[in-house]
Amino acid sequence: MKLFSNGFKGWKQSWKGDLRASISVAFIAIPLGLGIGLASGVPPLSAVIPSVVGGLFISWFSGGSIALHSTPKMLIGVTAAAVLSFGGDDVFLGYRFFLSAVVVAGLIQFILGILRMGVIGDLIPATVIKSLLASVGVIIIVKQIPALLGAETHAASLIQLVQEMKGLIGGVNPIVMFIGIISVLIMFVHPKIESPVIKALPAAVWVILISIAYSYALEFAEGGQYTIFQHTYEFGSKQLIALPSELSESIVMPDFGLWQTAHFWNIVLAIVLVTSIEGILSARAIDRLDPLKRKTNVNKELRAVGIGTSISGMLGGMPVIPGIVPSSVAVTHNGKTQLVDVFQAILILLLVVLLGSQLKHIPLAALAGILIQTGYKLLNPSEIRNVYRIGWDQVLIFFTTLLITLTFDLIIGIAAGVAITIVIHIIRLRSVMKLFTILFRPNVVAYEEGDENTFHVSVRGYSNFLNYSRLKKALDVIPSDSTINLDLSLTEFIDHTVLEHLAEFEESHIRRGGHFEIIGMDNHRTSTAHPLSVRFKGDSKVPRPANVTLTSRQKKLQALANTLNWKFELAVIRYVLSFEKFHLFRFRTVDRVYNRLIGTATDYDIVVQDVDFHEGEFQVKVDRQATVAVISVNRKMPLFTLEKEHIFDRVAALAGYDDIDFKDFRKFSNKFRLKGEDETAIRLFFNVELLEFLQNGTSYRLESTGDSMLVFGKERILSEREIEELIEFCSTLLSKLG
Repeated sequence: MKLFSNGFKGWKQSWKGDLRASISVAFIAIPLGLGIGLASGVPPLSAVIPSVVGGLFISWFSGGSIALHSTPKMLIGVTAAAVLSFGGDDVFLGYRFFLSAVVVAGLIQFILGILRMGVIGDLIPATVIKSLLASVGVIIIVKQIPALLGAETHAASLIQLVQEMKGLIGGVNPIVMFIGIISVLIMFVHPKIESPVIKALPAAVWVILISIAYSYALEFAEGGQYTIFQHTYEFGSKQLIALPSELSESIVMPDFGLWQTAHFWNIVLAIVLVTSIEGILSARAIDRLDPLKRKTNVNKELRAVGIGTSISGMLGGMPVIPGIVPSSVAVTHNGKTQLVDVFQAILILLLVVLLGSQLKHIPLAALAGILIQTGYKLLNPSEIRNVYRIGWDQVLIFFTTLLITLTFDLIIGIAAGVAITIVIHIIRLRSVMKLFTILFRPNVVAYEEGDENTFHVSVRGYSNFLNYSRLKKALDVIPSDSTINLDLSLTEFIDHTVLEHLAEFEESHIRRGGHFEIIGMDNHRTSTAHPLSVRFKGDSKVPRPANVTLTSRQKKLQALANTLNWKFELAVIRYVLSFEKFHLFRFRTVDRVYNRLIGTATDYDIVVQDVDFHEGEFQVKVDRQATVAVISVNRKMPLFTLEKEHIFDRVAALAGYDDIDFKDFRKFSNKFRLKGEDETAIRLFFNVELLEFLQNGTSYRLESTGDSMLVFGKERILSEREIEELIEFCSTLLSKLG
């Protein structure tokens, strides 16, 4: 069993941190689950049940190490359409028929796991998957507009809803729309606010708290009306979330009465495909979140979520997948093991039982606000721009899949996306036979070169999404600490999906301590300069890159480097592992560093550089930037972290949390929080001159790893003047070291 893999010693070491992380997860899982249930047209608690089932059942057998389970967002459109088509006017009956499809889909998913079909995620073109995510985002946003506006609609499909949109605007209820707009603003603005008080609670929790207060203030449950500009508007319990009075009432048994119909099996197939694809993608993203770089056994996870989905369906719940949002929150809050999943399930049950009466006061408009932000994350406009930069072929695949999915359903959308991808590949290859012979012809050779833990992997012919599984299998068996040279010189065609998978593998392999390099693509052509654009061989030469033009800021930095007699390097360096030793970047992934100023001060080497990094993955990925200085110290320093002290740090200090204070330097102690294990060495290091300088100077975060020091200011790219101030601060700081 997964939870017993590390023994009780592992439990003892991690249970406190896992319990603390589970509290944050539970408070997010409830509003998100209620919102997904609402958008899917099923009882809201049915989308909370998967989180409970995941923690109480699946976590014991999960193939992941920190995967928390929740409800698939990509299934919203399928669920809503299935309930309507199964039940017609009787929504509850349609829901029961849908639950029977969930139970059967879970059993099929379990069988797929036994058959090691986790590779299914690699058989869908990368751009098709991006388009599916975008289409789900569009569906969520459009379907939530009526609830957000407080308008009524009887549209049975997305197309009908779009056609009725003009009439919906005329039926706006201002008092309902107000809380909807406020909720949307909170969801989008919250990540940009740096206040510790605001950050203490997730955005979704703020929405729920504010909306419940609003509901109480206006007495929504009792109902009422008001007049604005001679128009009378009504509000009441119909604009609040509908929950059963007893928890037992949310457990609905499935009805298998339609199992012999073709439509039933069509829905089952849709559930299996959608949940498997989203689950596999989520598992990949969660692996990238894990600070311990553990890998998910996808087939084992597929078996576990298959059984969990069947259990959830029998209890009246939606399917189960490893959830990116809860897993990201767990990692951010120092969750280490699957115990977080167990704890969050227990907490969700307690919260629903204890606070169930308060949840009934949540306005539907507030949940719509949460879902609209979720839909926007799935739509991801920046990813659409990136598709455009990759090439016209990916744009065609993306929008064809998107339009067909929105017009028909996800299954037809996937089929259309795969079909248009194959057609484009045939055009590129100028042969139908070439494309299909690659399915049966081995084209990957891997072998170890000498005794130096170096592996050479060669690919011949054509490499695309249809045969990538062979290359993936060869790469996965190579030790994580080895050097891999991937030779693509014998390939005539490499598609975007393969290149994207290789980019992900490269990052993963480097972060696990290995080295990965792709060679042999110098003679391949590409339609754009994007590194993930389709590569193919031809008679024309590879396009020459445009001359690099310095920005105004880069010119200023170059001038500053000349003034200081330092070096200025424009080169982009990816996957810089040296940052991971700093606690600041422990749960943040450094994507690249660039614009590096390299020099010395007081005989210490200093590198000031722009850093692109991100927190979270997939829907919850947040890109960030900063300019930091890294000082290489030529002597041993104590390990410490010095950062600006906030009100919560002072409260924590009263509760006994570590904060090293200096009685003779009250200003310093009130201004900063200083922590580290060797307090004696730290007190010796922070001499009088250093303390006086720090308490009277600009506030920077300092972090020592013993042989290097990180100096971090604002979480954004600094201006040339601010960089000059940062360098001056570092120089003065070094001069104060005793």
